[in-house]
Amino acid sequence: MAEEEGVAPRNVRGKAKLAFLGRTRVGKLPVNFRDGVAIGPNSTELSALAGRLGRDANLLPFHFLKWPLVDIEYKDRVMMEIKQHFDFPDECNKYVFKQLNAAWKDEKGDLKREYFTPFATREDRIANRPDKVPEDQWTVLVEYWENPKTHEKAGKNTLNRKRHKIMHTGGSKSFMKHAVEIEEDPERDAPSGTPATRLEIFRKTHTRKDKTPINELAKEKMDQMKELADMVTDEGSSMYSTGHDDIFTQVMGPDSRGRKRCFGRATFPGELSNTTSNRDNAEVRSLKGKVVDVEEELKSTKEELKNTQQQCYDLKSTTNALQDSLKATMDEIAMMMGYFRLFLPDGVRKFVIYVIF
Repeated sequence: MAEEEGVAPRNVRGKAKLAFLGRTRVGKLPVNFRDGVAIGPNSTELSALAGRLGRDANLLPFHFLKWPLVDIEYKDRVMMEIKQHFDFPDECNKYVFKQLNAAWKDEKGDLKREYFTPFATREDRIANRPDKVPEDQWTVLVEYWENPKTHEKAGKNTLNRKRHKIMHTGGSKSFMKHAVEIEEDPERDAPSGTPATRLEIFRKTHTRKDKTPINELAKEKMDQMKELADMVTDEGSSMYSTGHDDIFTQVMGPDSRGRKRCFGRATFPGELSNTTSNRDNAEVRSLKGKVVDVEEELKSTKEELKNTQQQCYDLKSTTNALQDSLKATMDEIAMMMGYFRLFLPDGVRKFVIYVIF
């Protein structure tokens, strides 16, 4: 595909070989994180494994139309597989889930381009199902993609991508890795120990190998940033990082909620309050389900208790009635005994009592 409106041609990579898994037989590979993003040794291998597993329809089924809807059991199973080979803290699971989510969505996009779009009818699309996708999952995907609302949404997304005029040249490497490379560059012109700024990351990830900007719009933005940065430097500002961050926002516009441009999948304060992780969503759904079950069980228990109380009330009423009947019978017997004593001779009275009792 030729370059169009500043969009670089799409390079399709083959499957990762995952040869590094042989090293995990003697121990897990440690991975370091910074701001929630994997960096340093073994970070590329972690991304490769997450990318491979995220594209497997048997591990993360494709009939779940959105990532938050994927059952937590599937995600936990994949996370356990990854943690058999890599050593990283649980608080960094969110980064790995983002990697899985990206691969999961990319695979469905590739399947749509290769096995759905080229065919005009549902019969042909179903008949040309890719072997790696189970039939039930593929049927759900085809029905979803054929839905007019889905088609309309896809068209809007295509237009939005075409409006994005400045594509980065950072490749598959995370922005955080680019930031580390900037900080380790001995020729960097910045105060010692200062974290890489978004101006520096933008310049590095939107420049070709020959050091020229990716297109004219990128060059225009870089020139504006440099001019404003020089003004800050001339004023002797000591707030290097803050000043550069303000300049980036001034030139590129404000960030959207829960996202900080030029930092990729990094996690920042406030993000967790703006967006809920998939695991949290799944746990909330699970807890809600358990609450419903408990409420149903409580309702059933209340009904049983009510029935038991009614049975006790009926039993008590029956017991009272029997007691009243017994008392009346005893009263009649006592009265008869009184008559016997008054009107019958002693010998006859004893005989009658003997016959009755």
